[in-house]
This record gives sequence, C-alpha cells and structure tokens, in this order.
Amino acid sequence: MSIRANPTSIGLFLVGAIVITVAGTAMLAGNSWFRNKTTFVSYFRESVNGLEDGAPVKFQGAPIGKVTRMVIQIDERDKTFQVPVEYEIDIKRLRTASGTYVDLGDLPVLKQQIADGLRAQLQSESLVTGLLYIELTYRKDAKPPILEPRETLWPEIPTTPSLMAALGTGAGSVVEDVVQVLFKVNQMLATIDMPKINAAVVGSAQSVQRLVDAPELRAAMKEVPAMTAQLNRTMARVDTLAATAGAAIDPMAAELKSATKEMSATLQSLRKTVDDTHGLLSTDSGLGYGVEEALVNLKDATSALRRLLNALDQNPDMLLRGKKPPEKK
Repeated sequence: MSIRANPTSIGLFLVGAIVITVAGTAMLAGNSWFRNKTTFVSYFRESVNGLEDGAPVKFQGAPIGKVTRMVIQIDERDKTFQVPVEYEIDIKRLRTASGTYVDLGDLPVLKQQIADGLRAQLQSESLVTGLLYIELTYRKDAKPPILEPRETLWPEIPTTPSLMAALGTGAGSVVEDVVQVLFKVNQMLATIDMPKINAAVVGSAQSVQRLVDAPELRAAMKEVPAMTAQLNRTMARVDTLAATAGAAIDPMAAELKSATKEMSATLQSLRKTVDDTHGLLSTDSGLGYGVEEALVNLKDATSALRRLLNALDQNPDMLLRGKKPPEKK
C-alpha cells in the first residue's frame, strides 16, 4: 500500500527553495540592486590600451562605478577612430556639502557640471600592470567640450587628454612640439660651416698664444710693477699739489669776493653820479638852460671870428686903414 504525498509539505518545500534562491541571488549581487546607478558614455580619441571591462571609475580617486562596455568607431573617410566607453556610476555618492547628491542623470544638471569643467580622463592604475581606469574630475583649464554630434544612447561626459596623450607624438602634443623645435634647430645647424668656424677658432687661439709668448709683451709685463709704483708716486704728488693749490686759492677767493663787492658798490655810485649829472645838464633845469645859451653865444662868436679872419685874409691892411666908408650914391 503506497503512501500519498502531503501537498502541504511539497508547497513548503517549493516556497523554501524560492526563498533560498532569492536570498542567494541577493547575496551574490551584493547591494547593487539597491543602488541608484546611471550609465554614461565618454568618447576617447586616444589609445585605451590597459582599460578593460569592469575597470573602476573614480571621482578624485574615490571609486564610484565601473566600465561596462567598450566599442571602436572608425571613420571611413580619414581613418580616424574613437572609442565609446560606457560606464555606470552610483550618482548618489556624488554629494554636496549640504548632503544632497548631484544627479548627473538629470540633463540640465549634467550640462551645468560640464560647463563647470567636469571631464573624463584615462589614468594609470599601476605602472607595473599598465591597467587604466576612468577618472572624473573638474578641470579649471578645461577647453570647450567636444561632444558627439549624433544622438547618444546614454548621457555623454566629454573627455580630456590623458598625460600620456599630451606627452605623446600626436599633433599638438608636447613631444611633437619638441620634435618640431629640434628639427628647426637641426636645419639651422646644417647651414653653419662648422669646419670654417673651427679653423677660425683655432687661428684665434694660436694668435693669442703668439701674443702671450711675444718678448715685447713679457718685457712690458715686467715693467708693469715699476710703472705702477711711478704712477702711485705721481698721484701722491698730484694730491699734494692739489692740497697746496687749495690752500692758496681759498684766501685769494676771499679777497676776490671782497674786491668784487667793493667794485659793485663803486659801479653803483658811478651810475648814481651819471644819473645826477644827466639831470643837471637837462634843458629842463636852470643850469642846463644856461649851458645851452652859453654854447649858442659861443657858436655866434666863433662865426664872427671866422668872418673877421676871412676879411683880414682878403684885406691885410684893414686894421691900419680902418673900415672903408660906404659910397655915396
């Protein structure tokens, strides 16, 4: 006689199995189901060698997510490439000082953060392994973002070149600039006639050596101490002479100054006398008027005397005979 299965026991067994399955899945998944994760995409235009699926995504060194997918896009026209990297981040870990989180999943908030300098950059996880991770950071020197012109499946965070890309050999890199400078320097050096310059340098050195070895120069160098001593004695004599001249000049300067003062006083007195004389001789004064009248009389007497002399010259006996009487008509 067979025993019939108890439906209640079977139901409890199935419920227990389901509970165990759900609990195990939750334990394996960790707390990922209870986190607010958002997927983003960044387009890297440089080598991503060392970046793998599951690589960490960090913000200022703190892990906030991981890489989920990478593809390669090649432009058929110019054969350039870019690597869209998709990654998910726990946006609730990005909090402000007030405790609220920065919801990068909100498009206006994301645009504002990008305008403030938010960029994605490849960083080296280890120099030994060469593994890379994605670093989200705010760059104060960030250039205007270059975003994908086509519509993207996930919100895009623009990229900034990594240190290796900036130092690489691509156009605009530091190494490229250094190479261009070195190339120009090499061209300049190629135009220089080094053999001629070397010959000129050797000839100049030989000329200097001959000049140093010249007997005249050696003899002149031997006379330098005696010339220096003579110059020192001469300078001492000049100092003595200057002191003597100063001692003699100082009294003379005092006397000259006194004589200058006396001469100035004399000239002032002379000028005053001249002014007074001019006033006395002026025709407006009595003395000046008398002098002027005397000069006029003297002029008339001179004219009369000149006429008398002329008459005597013509009639020498006029003084003996007297004046000839006038003729009667």
